[in-house]
Amino acid sequence: MILTASLLLLSLPAAGGELVVLKDKPSRKFSYVLPAERWLAVGESLPIRHQGGDGFAVKPDAEALLIDTDGDGLLERRIEGSLNKDTGERKAFCLLEGTRLSGAPLRYAVRLRNLGKGWEWAPSGAVQGKLRGQKIVVIDQDGDGIFGEVGQDAMIVGSGKRATFLSASVHVDGKLLALHVNSEGTELQLEPYLAAVGTLDLATDFEADGRVLGAVIKSANGKHSFDLARTSGPVTVPVGRYRLHSGLLGLGEARVAVLEGNMKPMQVGAGQATSVAWGGPSRAEFTYQRSGGKLQFDPNKVWWYGAAGEEYKGWAPRGKSPEFTVVERKLGTELLKALFPGSC
Repeated sequence: MILTASLLLLSLPAAGGELVVLKDKPSRKFSYVLPAERWLAVGESLPIRHQGGDGFAVKPDAEALLIDTDGDGLLERRIEGSLNKDTGERKAFCLLEGTRLSGAPLRYAVRLRNLGKGWEWAPSGAVQGKLRGQKIVVIDQDGDGIFGEVGQDAMIVGSGKRATFLSASVHVDGKLLALHVNSEGTELQLEPYLAAVGTLDLATDFEADGRVLGAVIKSANGKHSFDLARTSGPVTVPVGRYRLHSGLLGLGEARVAVLEGNMKPMQVGAGQATSVAWGGPSRAEFTYQRSGGKLQFDPNKVWWYGAAGEEYKGWAPRGKSPEFTVVERKLGTELLKALFPGSC
């Protein structure tokens, strides 16, 4: 069950910006894909501040959790969760309710799990509002109960499920705006972005058969993050040095994760256009063992890299096996060529 919340957009012409009211949106089926999801060990409390204290008290044991779900200090609820008899894993959902320090109501949802080494938890909800007709979601990614931490928390603009890091800037209606979320997660403010900008293009020189489903970048100072997966050309971004944090490629039902690997930082200067050639052609690094006069290769110990040095995980080339060339390290002399047997 997903609980809905009313949304409201207010204009603030005097400040030259807009204020978006955010409401708690708990979800039993947490479907957002976070750039840096964290599961935290359950201690003596779940550290979500409210008027009744600095957290919600918890007493864990092997099979269940006693939790103060309303912030009054009493452990009134026992949660055992659902048990997977095959794996021994327990999973549960819990809604924490109270009052924020500002007096606003608090409804903070958490996921709970025990994989055999003790209970862990992670957020199972977000705060949500509407921004010029688009849904905007902010997620307390690091689980400290504070929603406004740029570079630590996560956000989504639009109908997608893949989040970026919470950014100090965001694209709305094709324009770059400055963004600020208050610490309680009850409001978000937008203003014109007035600092220097350039453009970054990850679309034009991308070569691959598949589609880019995710391409999350993050600035070196942690202030700016964007998902450039759905872009078709240059995108305006604040000046700075950016790294590819994570990505996802899709070819039919297959999915391939993309990591920074050996990719160099992308420098964007004021008024400058930066374009990155990535994707194909790919290259592989691999390990092998000598067995008599033969070399033995393990397909699971092959590391794939794209044109810009980005690394691909969970990818096997279609069709015939790639050809591996073994060279003498110092002289570069070719020693032999090798193939994996059958289709790879």
